[in-house]
Amino acid sequence: APRVYTVPLSHRSSAFLMPAPNRLSDLENCAIGAICGTADTTLLQSTNYWKNAQQQRLPFTMNPAVLYRGYSANVLNNGFCLMTQFYLNGIAKRMLTGGAREATPAEQIGSGFAAGLGSGVVCGPLELIMIQQQRKGGTILSVGGDLARGGPSIVSRGMLALGLREGIYCAGFMGILPAVRKHIRETYAHTPFGQSEDAARLTATFIAGPICAFASHPPDTVKTCMQGDIEQVRFKGYGQSAGVLVAESGIAALWRGMPWRLFRQCCAVFLFDKISAEVAPRLFPHAFR
Repeated sequence: APRVYTVPLSHRSSAFLMPAPNRLSDLENCAIGAICGTADTTLLQSTNYWKNAQQQRLPFTMNPAVLYRGYSANVLNNGFCLMTQFYLNGIAKRMLTGGAREATPAEQIGSGFAAGLGSGVVCGPLELIMIQQQRKGGTILSVGGDLARGGPSIVSRGMLALGLREGIYCAGFMGILPAVRKHIRETYAHTPFGQSEDAARLTATFIAGPICAFASHPPDTVKTCMQGDIEQVRFKGYGQSAGVLVAESGIAALWRGMPWRLFRQCCAVFLFDKISAEVAPRLFPHAFR
């Protein structure tokens, strides 16, 4: 009889351990999202400040006290935002697949977009606090209290643009990147681009990252300018804000600050995919068997 060999779990490629994401429970999806959000903010907070500063024409600085101003709000923002996105993504995938099969690439992209769009309700107010802290200082409680007293029109400022930005972003790291990584790993395993999971992940990052960053940056620029100007001195509504930017510096103004965001997004989507593919199986092995 032929001999059957088994490979220890720790030695198997994560290409064969990828779960059907809808098998993770809602709480487990939230936990992965919180880990991703905290890691992203802690490692890449400075690039977020530089991007926001360039969009609002604020001075460049290397002062850590300024770069990490609003860090706590951003940890909460990214943590809760990604928790919401992973949670909604899991629900969307279960709705599409019935929990009985793997989602197709198109379903992954669609559920990612829906998750990102829906997360705007959670992310919007927290990101507004962070941007106001970056501009004016203050604590989370003091800034949050001032904004809350402004009413729903202030608290929800820029929320639609943020939802669109997050929808495109989530479609990228939850849908496009995993699909491209899997294709590279299966088709180009004999090349340097696909010889390992991290090589395929890095290659997929440089394909999916720029596409999503370019497509999602205009709503991000409009959102940042609106949230930085809650007094509505220059930026009022969505269309008017975009018009002001284009009139001021041409259509390229909508992509102001993109190099910082592109760098951050490439790092972040690589990090998120690695956490989803390699940390999640160690935390929740029952979902990967």
